[in-house]
Amino acid sequence: MLRSLEWAKGRLLNAQAADEIIHEVSDFIQEIQTSEPRVQEESTGYRPPLNSNGSRGPPSYIITQDQLSFLLSCGFTVTQIADILHTSVSTVKRRLRSFNLLQSASYSDISDVDLDAKIRDLVAGNDQLGSEAVRAQLRAEGLLVQRCRVRTSMHRVNPRAAALRAMSQRLRRRSYRVAGPNSLWHLDGNHKLIRWRIVIHGAIDGYSRLITFLRAANNNRSSTVMDGFLDAISKYGVPSRVRTDHGGENNAVCLFMNLFRGTDRGSALRGRSTHNQRIERLWVDLWRGVSNVYYDLFNFLESEGIVDVDNEMHMWALHHVYIPRINKDLRNFSRQWNNHGLRTERHQSPLQIFVRGCLAQQSQPSTAVREMFAARPTGSSGGEGNPAEQVGEKATGAAGEEATGAAGEEATGAAGEEATGAAGEEATGAAGEEATGAAGEKATGAAGEEATGAAGEEATGAAGEKATEPAGEEATGAAGEEATGAEVLCKIEQL
Repeated sequence: MLRSLEWAKGRLLNAQAADEIIHEVSDFIQEIQTSEPRVQEESTGYRPPLNSNGSRGPPSYIITQDQLSFLLSCGFTVTQIADILHTSVSTVKRRLRSFNLLQSASYSDISDVDLDAKIRDLVAGNDQLGSEAVRAQLRAEGLLVQRCRVRTSMHRVNPRAAALRAMSQRLRRRSYRVAGPNSLWHLDGNHKLIRWRIVIHGAIDGYSRLITFLRAANNNRSSTVMDGFLDAISKYGVPSRVRTDHGGENNAVCLFMNLFRGTDRGSALRGRSTHNQRIERLWVDLWRGVSNVYYDLFNFLESEGIVDVDNEMHMWALHHVYIPRINKDLRNFSRQWNNHGLRTERHQSPLQIFVRGCLAQQSQPSTAVREMFAARPTGSSGGEGNPAEQVGEKATGAAGEEATGAAGEEATGAAGEEATGAAGEEATGAAGEEATGAAGEKATGAAGEEATGAAGEEATGAAGEKATEPAGEEATGAAGEEATGAEVLCKIEQL
């Protein structure tokens, strides 16, 4: 451009005017060149600090053992870790060797017979559970199995279900874009079990498709949804915006967002369910993974005359026994979903997308991400102040073991050993043995003995287990799940 102006000087332009234009253009180009490195530096996201101790050679990157352990527990490969930290692969390998963390990601040598038995327990009569969901559950339990072996095993275990899944109609995908993690959460309620007065409420992060909370309740009150939302923001931080429908159960959440974020920025977006596509699509997978089992079971109990939906005692007994079991299955489903690979995201899991997005946008002016990395005052305790600044306080006792799936060890620092997805007597298998157990042993559990059928010998389909057991398991699982989500943000902040 400057060369063209020099040529036009004296020919097409006045010499004085040409000099002024050349001077302004030169200043503008120089300003752009000086600001360009700063823009590039801000867009690179997280970069580990350098250690300049005055020794020979270039300064080394400060990469801690906790950072590498956390990224490995999320299922990232060495190449992906190097890309996240903006270092070379050899640097990451040297650090892994120095911390004795370099373990070859070898596949499990489990035999076909044992694999078939394991998958049979995981599926437990649920014909709509696909191979990727089963493989993610195996990976959450510490078994890394090839995709082809899982598919072949599922064909051997139940070829009819595999054929039905292959012939099922696929949904047409639509484009979806959002700024980053915690930019937009989608909230909704699922009423597939509403005939038995059970509602499932959930929320999902639009950017990463990470399930932030998922729980069943015997009501559709606004306070119930608010309790689940508060637990979610204590683990993952306060989102920038939420999207809900016009249901009254979302009023408390929308009021909180408008007060916390402001009313003039669209903090609570309310509209038709067709615009709430992330959570609506999740209900399809939830039906295949959990809801259809209990739907068929409750219909069976009703058809056999064991449960009467108009009898309050029967409904109380049904809720007392099955809501803790449904919530246990929902926690297992959330862990499986957050750790399963997404085909459209190069087989990255929602947890990996969430962590990677937070680190990549650390220095960008994003409301939700900026609060994740905001410095918290020392000694701050959970009740007051910004909830996002207090995230991770509850998981300080479980910093070593990460419960996010790929490492296979559930984060049970706050709750002991959590039951992982489908360990033997999982409630997900309620369609198989549970239905028969309910028909065989409980013909009088809810109809004959009324209230004592739920409190005393509760055999409403739990295969002989006490109703107090699921309640204890629910408390244990909830505490472990809370530590799981809180550790994610706690580790991200430490990076």
